Amino acid sequence: MSSPQPDLVVDPIVDTHNPEHYKIGTLNYTKAGLFALGFYLLWGDFCFCLMETVMPSLLPPHLVSLGASNKMIGLIMITIPSVMTLLINPVVSFRSDRFRSKWGRRIPFLAVATPFVSLFLILLAYAEPVSRFIHRTVFAGKYSDLTVLLVIICGMMIVFQLFNSVIQSIYYYLFNDVVPRAFLARIMSLFRIVGSLAGMFYNACIFPYSESRVPEIFIGAGLLYLIGFGVMCAKVKEGKYPPPPENVGNQPGVIGSILTYAEECFTHRFYWLLFAANACWAMTWVSGPFSIPYQTQVLGYDRAFIGHVGAITGGIGIVLLFPAGMLADRFHPLRVMLLGIAGALVFTPFDILFAFMRPALTLHTAQMITIALSAIKLPIGVMASAGEVALFMRILPQDRYGQFCSANALIRSLALVIGGLACGVFLDYVKTFNPNPDLCFRFVPVWNGVFQFGYVLFYYLLYLEWNRLGGLANFVPPSAKPPASVLAAFDQQRTPE
Repeated sequence: MSSPQPDLVVDPIVDTHNPEHYKIGTLNYTKAGLFALGFYLLWGDFCFCLMETVMPSLLPPHLVSLGASNKMIGLIMITIPSVMTLLINPVVSFRSDRFRSKWGRRIPFLAVATPFVSLFLILLAYAEPVSRFIHRTVFAGKYSDLTVLLVIICGMMIVFQLFNSVIQSIYYYLFNDVVPRAFLARIMSLFRIVGSLAGMFYNACIFPYSESRVPEIFIGAGLLYLIGFGVMCAKVKEGKYPPPPENVGNQPGVIGSILTYAEECFTHRFYWLLFAANACWAMTWVSGPFSIPYQTQVLGYDRAFIGHVGAITGGIGIVLLFPAGMLADRFHPLRVMLLGIAGALVFTPFDILFAFMRPALTLHTAQMITIALSAIKLPIGVMASAGEVALFMRILPQDRYGQFCSANALIRSLALVIGGLACGVFLDYVKTFNPNPDLCFRFVPVWNGVFQFGYVLFYYLLYLEWNRLGGLANFVPPSAKPPASVLAAFDQQRTPE
């Protein structure tokens, strides 16, 4: 087992009278300053979560109403964003870990990307009039209205995701740099609570109008994000950092960076199990664009009912989240998360059976079943969520935190790139066996169930590896050594010509 790294310390118990607990790096907070920091970070997170909620809930149903195929929806909503993340996340994360400026190493990336994210979120509100104008003036009616509209939306999504990937890559590294370690777990719990509040607000106040007020919602979300996230970037200050670490063997340039990234992230079984587990979980995300069609066209629910159930369960989840976080602190996030996702897997057969039995049930009965299942699964889901909040911080090397998070995002994005298209193709295929094409969406729980099983399996194997590496008392993130092929490539690049 490798020796502990110098900065790998256990989060201290908070002592509000100890001035050392208000320091991180060169930053030294007062109580008022720490409160202000938390306020601006949480306000930025509220705007961020609200923006992230708008896109996947509004655009897919709108595309369905326009007549887009499931394959096209998967391409626009999953594959294209995942390709952008796949290309951008590792580069931005690696560079931001090593970036130094008077504004810090995270804020400059966020401040540059935020206006462009807001701009293209607003432009999506005008996709239809823009496509009609281009169709009339540029193509002179050569192509169909739908084809031109989908091309316009794809183009906007590409540019939107280009800048949004920068923010998604960097944002959650920021609080690890500016929040004192004594308060880090508490702030993380508040982050998740704020995210739930943003979801509740959206489900209760905005989602019921998601059919009739699509342009207005896109415009409002874009403006709120610009103002809210911009204020956070202006008010949160980073400290000074030590000189950035050298690449493997002090090899400069792109080759040295790639070899360093490969050695540190992809050469140990422990990390591969983590990446594989989250890749399986990502394969359940790809069905997200079809969740609203599943609930409205298969289950027969209206958007008001869906929004109210989401708001109520979100509110109860907020109450349960902090106790679940305490449970994760007490027994370790990996244990609590594994228990939560295994418990959720138990209900997967019920979800599948319910989807196929729905035509034989009255609407009232189906709604009561949905409410009952949501109530039973809620505490299990909260346990998994609370464990996930702190898991990465507890099992990844702290001195390369952004880098390892980006490696996980890289593998996850590969899964999303494949899964986004595969899920759409799968649903289009099963559509051919149904007299009513909309009934293809009842296979969404089947798709999710397969990958939920893989998710639990890989996390169980990760748990066994974690125990082998020391477990609760003695675990230290393993230091991986590069395989012979990587060493040979590095030696070849290092040898002078």
